[in-house]
Amino acid sequence: MMAAGGGPATMLRPGSVALIGATDRSRWSSMTFQNLTTLGFAGTVHLVNRRGGMVHGQAAAARCTALDATPDLGIVMVPMSAVADALADLAEAGTRNAVILTSGFAETGAGGAAVQAGLVSQAHAQGMRLLGPNSLGFINYLDAVPAWTAPCGRTELVGDVAVISQSGQVGHHLNALGRQQGVGLSHLVTTGNEADLDFADFALHFVADPRVRAIALFLETIRHPARFAEAARRALEAGKPIVVFKIGASEVAARTAQAHTGALVGDDRIFDGVCRQYGVVRVSAVEDLFTTANLLARTGVLRPGGVGLISNSGGICGIAADTATAQGIVVPDLSPPVVAALRAVLPDYATAQNPLDITGASTLDRSLFETTVRAMVAEPAFAAAVCFTDLPETEREADPLNLAGYRHMAQGLADARIPTLVMSCLAKPVSPVALGIIAELQLPFIAGGLQRGLAALGKAFWWSERQRRGYAPAEAWTAPPLPARRPRSEQATLDWLARCGVGVVPHALAQDPASAVAAARSFGGKVVLKVASADIAHKTEIGGVALDRQGDAEVTEAFHAVQAGAPAGARVDGVLVAPMRRGGLEVFVGVTRDPQWGPVIAVGLGGIWVEVLQDVALRPLPVAPAEARVMLEELRGAALLEGRRGIPAADLAAVAAAIARIGDAALALGPELDTLEVNPLWVRGEQVEALDALAVWSEEAQP
Repeated sequence: MMAAGGGPATMLRPGSVALIGATDRSRWSSMTFQNLTTLGFAGTVHLVNRRGGMVHGQAAAARCTALDATPDLGIVMVPMSAVADALADLAEAGTRNAVILTSGFAETGAGGAAVQAGLVSQAHAQGMRLLGPNSLGFINYLDAVPAWTAPCGRTELVGDVAVISQSGQVGHHLNALGRQQGVGLSHLVTTGNEADLDFADFALHFVADPRVRAIALFLETIRHPARFAEAARRALEAGKPIVVFKIGASEVAARTAQAHTGALVGDDRIFDGVCRQYGVVRVSAVEDLFTTANLLARTGVLRPGGVGLISNSGGICGIAADTATAQGIVVPDLSPPVVAALRAVLPDYATAQNPLDITGASTLDRSLFETTVRAMVAEPAFAAAVCFTDLPETEREADPLNLAGYRHMAQGLADARIPTLVMSCLAKPVSPVALGIIAELQLPFIAGGLQRGLAALGKAFWWSERQRRGYAPAEAWTAPPLPARRPRSEQATLDWLARCGVGVVPHALAQDPASAVAAARSFGGKVVLKVASADIAHKTEIGGVALDRQGDAEVTEAFHAVQAGAPAGARVDGVLVAPMRRGGLEVFVGVTRDPQWGPVIAVGLGGIWVEVLQDVALRPLPVAPAEARVMLEELRGAALLEGRRGIPAADLAAVAAAIARIGDAALALGPELDTLEVNPLWVRGEQVEALDALAVWSEEAQP
């Protein structure tokens, strides 16, 4: 009988498993067999060894086709040279899912990659899906399937956080970290080389699984960016948090020396922009990955507001307030009704405030943990509340007085209408005694310490705000017909932007002084003159720009001056004349092509912000105006857009619309466009104009 179609849904819930290459001489084989037969798997475990005989105390078949039933999943642990035959045998038996433990493929170089690609082609031709190679397998805690080739540890902790790791060893560490922090996982999947199924395939599956409340990813690389974006978008739409720790923050080299954009764009910066665009929470440590995913699974989407902080230590209250504020979390003052309710139960020497120190009186009157908490969680300005305490490590510490305090705390939190957390003060493993208390009282406990816990809560507030904003798809747009020749000069690029709906500064091309004077007169006031040449990218450096010119004599002199510095051999079309713009803000907008993510748009403020501080926001194209506005708000210099020194506040909607349309204009020019820059996009209130534009084409693109 042929097994059901392959993929995450059937791979993670097999009714039977075959170990291909099972042998008593292999630690991997012994451990996998032990996990499957002692940790709750209810299905059948088949053993396959080409010599047959007895393995792990059980009869082994020489081939899968010799088994009396079709395995739903094969775990392949034969040498590299025998993997292809093992997959063929599995396919002939009707199995449609396989985990490949074997290493030595793409991670070794081009030769191994070619062999790996051949395995995938073979598997697909036979209707089979693969996890790995170079994978430790997976643990489905919810359905008791420990298809795991390493020590598994306790499996009684079952939770709602799914962990996906491209590294088997990091996945193993995350599994151990879950046990240390007393947090149950729903799944643990290590994807290895991702020859076939990758992390996004499993993330998409977990987004659709209502038993999973949060997804944690450890990533080394993004092999299929579109699939990652799809999984992130679906998670955003489903209200399910994805938390990611990705290594490899080095930047890619600039792709052109003729444009600024290449130096501003790197693979890690783009990934950060993608995470912001789709509401993916990014962290920078394995411990933060686990704590943050666990906390988000507990809170879900927080309503707008701040946090209430509660402890019986004034010192902890101070540390918590400072830490929360540093994480961007609001710590609101209490409303009069809540202050009154607290004064009714607190000792006279206590202060009814947020953070709330319930004082040492709680050591004698444990009911204070209940009455004060119940009053605090009723505060309408709170979106969440946190009680700080460290749970007992030994039975001796779990004396009746301490247990009474925890019991009162649990009762005070029971009826809260906002997410409430009990957070450890220190980062230390959760003891078996503490686990018992957590289970008995159903405490919403977050281990990992105050600093890490509040950092995770700060991420929860950010994710909640991003969740409320929702996903803004790029608007449908029909590009105008492409020009007969690719825009290369400043004038041609500005003209193309204008045809695409971008506001551009009025301009005229003058081929002699008289026409330059006539253009300047028509514009009125001061003008700027720039040498017009597709061969000169940075005109200022060769004296090719003259600013603040007014009157026939000044314009005539400037006409000759800006052409004088043109290098020998440069094709000069004339001089571009435009009105001089002053008293506004300058925004940088650049589009370049990343080898992994494709066309990417960078937005920043002009001057020192982009040149020195490299303060830019990045997104893959296309972007909606709503997303472009968020990019502006992300900038460290965003406050400048609110107006200063006589410059009116920028119309952010108008600026965002122009940014989105510049991105559309770049996309419409096709894949041979290397870079499109608008520098600057001039903004004064509602007036938004491209003052300068540059298009750079790939070397393969002909004029």
